[in-house]
Amino acid sequence: MFDVVERDEAFVDDGGDPIERIATAVAALAGEERDTWTSHALSERVAELAAVQERLTAEVLRLVGHWDRQRAWEADGSLTPAAWLEHRTSLAPQAARRVVKTARLIDAHHPIGDALRDGDIAVGHVDAVARVFSADRARLLSDHAATLVEQAKDLSVRDFTMVMRRWASYADDALASDKHEQKWERRYLYASVTLDGWVEGSFRLDPTGGQTLLNRLDHLAPPDPADTPDGPRTLAQRRADALIHLAQLAGDTPGASPPSLNVVIDLPALTGRIPDVVASRCDLDGIGPLARPVLEQLACDCTLTRVVNAGSVILDMGRAVRVVTPAQRRALAIRDRHCQFPSCRRSAAWCDAHHIRSWLDGGTTDLDNLVLLCRRHHTLIHTTRWTITRAPTGGLRFTHPTRGP
Repeated sequence: MFDVVERDEAFVDDGGDPIERIATAVAALAGEERDTWTSHALSERVAELAAVQERLTAEVLRLVGHWDRQRAWEADGSLTPAAWLEHRTSLAPQAARRVVKTARLIDAHHPIGDALRDGDIAVGHVDAVARVFSADRARLLSDHAATLVEQAKDLSVRDFTMVMRRWASYADDALASDKHEQKWERRYLYASVTLDGWVEGSFRLDPTGGQTLLNRLDHLAPPDPADTPDGPRTLAQRRADALIHLAQLAGDTPGASPPSLNVVIDLPALTGRIPDVVASRCDLDGIGPLARPVLEQLACDCTLTRVVNAGSVILDMGRAVRVVTPAQRRALAIRDRHCQFPSCRRSAAWCDAHHIRSWLDGGTTDLDNLVLLCRRHHTLIHTTRWTITRAPTGGLRFTHPTRGP
């Protein structure tokens, strides 16, 4: 707050300045010794103070509306009323802007301002109006303000907030200020590849399409059990995983065929030797360099084409070879039935065929060296270096890289 050096006579009536009387009363409240008060007395005081605070907040809003209409804030050189409030009071920038918006609302729509002054509606009711108020809806609000005030008198702030949300939807339809077709034209999905090969972006979808997407993602990746190895995923992580599953579903039966991704890898990177970082490649087409764990994961279940290259001349091009055949995949589905990671039961249709000993390290593509893993756990095995071993009895042993089995 700030000190007023000079006061106009309008501040003072026969009983003295009301602000000074309020300040004196607040000081008296601050000096109350309440340790011996009963629970009932404390509750009564809380209710009384809340009621006084409500009335004071209402008067602040009404006064700011009048002050703003007179552009009194310009006298101090401020460019906006919110900037003045931020500088001269304890309000944060966002709170100052909210106060100005609400004050302008009640100053321009007298039924709302009068009802607030008389205590017929609460500040919370006015806040509910301010949250949906916009320049486009101003004309309709002028027409409906008196009706909305009558509804607010009989409703809690929570219920009235829902009324205002419905009114906002009606206002948009009635005014046709932002037709669905106009919003539809503003839909987008931006994606870009970062320097380390990750893909990030943002999107804007219509309400129906957006809800359809979220419902599908949450259905594909429900919350993990609390005892999930390495901990349960966050909602954002689950939706990211589900989005990949959704892409895999498009046009194909889940798990029926591996993803169509093109990787260019030179022999040194393939064999694990330190390559010439300028000339050698291990790149995902359209994305860029890949880390070896990602390459190993892709190589577990993919279609390979051999290209032998000597300098700039291609000497030999081999035919496409499917690493895991359809027959092997069917046999895996019959044997494993689901993801074999501990506690996971995602069905075979959602799983990749994983080489227990990496194909890049000489592992064979036969059933004894293959195991079904869902996409999440397939990624976990490769990126965190879990190890899988098969016991002589045929059972599997999963070992955490630091904690052990």
